[in-house]
Amino acid sequence: MFLIAHLFVRPDTPVALEDPGYPDVRNIMQLRSSDIRAIPVDEEGIRADMLGDAKLVYVTPSHQFPTNTTMTMKRRREVLEWAAQSDALIIEDDYEYETNYRGQPTAALRSVDASGRVLYVGSLSKSIMPGLRIGFIVAPKPVIKEIRAMRRLMLRHPPGNNQRSVALFLAQGSQDALISKLHHAYSNRWNALSEAMETHFPGWAQVSAFGGSSFWVSGPPELDATALAQEALKKGVLIEPGNVFFADPSQGKNYFRLGFSSIHADKIPKGIEILSETADKLLHRSTNKRENPLISA
Repeated sequence: MFLIAHLFVRPDTPVALEDPGYPDVRNIMQLRSSDIRAIPVDEEGIRADMLGDAKLVYVTPSHQFPTNTTMTMKRRREVLEWAAQSDALIIEDDYEYETNYRGQPTAALRSVDASGRVLYVGSLSKSIMPGLRIGFIVAPKPVIKEIRAMRRLMLRHPPGNNQRSVALFLAQGSQDALISKLHHAYSNRWNALSEAMETHFPGWAQVSAFGGSSFWVSGPPELDATALAQEALKKGVLIEPGNVFFADPSQGKNYFRLGFSSIHADKIPKGIEILSETADKLLHRSTNKRENPLISA
C-alpha cells in the first residue's frame, strides 16, 4: 500500500477511502495527500455515486473492512465504470480472499476489469504465516516495474529463502489443503459466534454472507465501546472498539469488532456471555447517570 501511494499519490491527489475503513491505509494516504475523502459504505459496498472527481479509490470488496459487507456485482460494475469515465485507479485489497467459506464468492474486481485500472493487492499472512510478511500486487507490467524499482531502494528485496519456501508451498498444493482446513475451523467458529451473539446480543451483529474472520457489532447509541473493551479485557475478553475505523473518530463510539480466527469454538459462547454481562452493567450505569446525574460513575 505504501509503495502504491508513493507511486501514484501527490499532495493534491484526491483519494477516496471507505468509511468506516482500514485506518492504516488512511494514515498512509494522509502522509501523501491533503485531499482525503471519506466515502460512506452501505449494504452494497462503497457508494460509487459519491466518488466524484477522485483519482484513486481504495476498496475491500470481498469483506469490507470492518463491516464485512460483500460488494455486489452491480456496485462493482458501477465502481469500474466510474474509474473508466474519471480516468481513475482502484486499489482492490482482497485481504481475506481465503475465508470465503459460506456460499460462492463474488469475482474479484480485477478479474472483471477490462481497462486495467485495478491494482489488486493481497497477502498470505492470514493463511500461511503472518511472520513471513509475503504480499503481492497484480497490476499492469509498467506499474510492477516501477514498484519493484522503489522497493529495491527501500527494502532491496524480501528474504529469498522465504519467497522460495512460499513458492514451493503453493506449487505442491499445500496452500489448497491448508485453506480447506481453515474453512472447516473458521466455519465452526463463525457458527459458534453467530449463535452466541443471537443469544446474548440479538440484533447487534452485522453478519457477512460470505464468511470472514470477524463480526462487526453495533450497540445502542449510549454504548461506549472503548469503555466496554477496557472492562472486558479485565475479564479476559478482547474486542476492538469501532471508532478508530471512522474518518471522524467522534463517530462509531457504539461499534466494536469481534475477531475469532485465533479462538477455539468451544471458548466462544462463554466469552460472549461475559461480554454481554459487562455490556449490561455499563448500559445500566449509563442509564442511571442520565436519570440521576448525581450518581457517581
